[in-house]
Amino acid sequence: MFQFHQIISLKKTMQKNTIWMLLAICLISVSCKKNTLPVNSVTTASQNKTSLLATTAAASAAASVNAYTNTSSYISSGFSFLNPTQLDKNRQAIGGSAYTEVYGFNIPEENRVRGIRWNEDDETTSIWRPQGIAGFSRNGVRYLLVSWYAKDAAESKGSRITLIDISPSSSTYLTYRHILLVQPTLPTGTLDYTQYGTYAPLNVHAGGLAYFNGKIYLSSTSLGLRVFDLDKIIEVTSGTGTDDKCGKDASGNLYAFNYRYILPQVGYYKINDASPISTVQVNYENNQLWTGQYYAGSADASIVPKIFGFPISTAGELQNSGIQTVVPKNSLFTSDHAHGIQGVFRKGNRTWLSCTGSPSESYGSTARLARYTDGDTNTVRYRWPYGAESLYLEAQYGYLWSLTEFEPNAGAQNGSQVNRCIFAVDFSKYE
Repeated sequence: MFQFHQIISLKKTMQKNTIWMLLAICLISVSCKKNTLPVNSVTTASQNKTSLLATTAAASAAASVNAYTNTSSYISSGFSFLNPTQLDKNRQAIGGSAYTEVYGFNIPEENRVRGIRWNEDDETTSIWRPQGIAGFSRNGVRYLLVSWYAKDAAESKGSRITLIDISPSSSTYLTYRHILLVQPTLPTGTLDYTQYGTYAPLNVHAGGLAYFNGKIYLSSTSLGLRVFDLDKIIEVTSGTGTDDKCGKDASGNLYAFNYRYILPQVGYYKINDASPISTVQVNYENNQLWTGQYYAGSADASIVPKIFGFPISTAGELQNSGIQTVVPKNSLFTSDHAHGIQGVFRKGNRTWLSCTGSPSESYGSTARLARYTDGDTNTVRYRWPYGAESLYLEAQYGYLWSLTEFEPNAGAQNGSQVNRCIFAVDFSKYE
């Protein structure tokens, strides 16, 4: 009897142990399976997570464009219009190689193709700074357009563009004229000048501009893109006694702070979820306007700059469909985000970025030209002058144009030296 009970007890003990062993085997099996997931499965899981995050980010920042707002009624009657070929260009730029002498100019000699310096007044003025650049040809003459914003004592004058003849065979080669930009909303409050009716200065940073089929598209940081028709330049009264007047007076006289010409805004596009709209340029294929977001090079990791491609019709109308969003990477900056974007140019699936404010210097400059290919984790970077701003490709000649902004004693790195110039490089060296 004792042996029988022992056998029963032993059997129960063995059953218990067997159950525990089976449970242990199952747990080990599950654990092993968890820790021996195939490499491609891990990659897929990671990709799915990344894709989900990217989709979520894109969904939360889907840019859109409102219908065009026409603001041209204020110039619908009583004005005579001129086109760029009819302007008297009253200033002379400096050609040759003098542009290479400005502070921080570090482009390799074999990559340089063109350069321009402003006259002494314009390269040293502290109350206007150049920002955007574009170009076009008309009647066989090549032109550059440069946008400026007013600051300090001139701040109330807003913004302007400069028309420059860059055709060596032209009789007005390297001559240029500043043109004041105006719009229909009259300012209120105390002003440091006499404001008449009809039009007023356009107070924007003018960080970038693009030319497309006779129209200019000017970046407006929080609004979107402002539109100007280059065939609607207006001549106004200039000379003694006009320095502090703007607008159309009761007698029909037109004033613009002693500027001879004004270019009135004819409309704008309100762009949503893409601010700050810091710069703009037409892509190589000529069917999109690309904008970029500027954040200082010292911006933290939570700020992720993007660029946006807006389809444009042959009539110059922005489309609210097919908008592209690209998040470029640049390991120069925090968390590889592309901070410091001053200019953007797009060709195919590649973007060229004019970036400033890098934590490190390269050949005396904290700027770089960065080339980003969609999907890459970093950019290819090139030497770029200190203070560099926007980009413009003159496709017919393969020239990539840019410009630098600082005057002497600007409180910038150039100290008392001139930094301001316009230059072009051989684009094929950067493709």
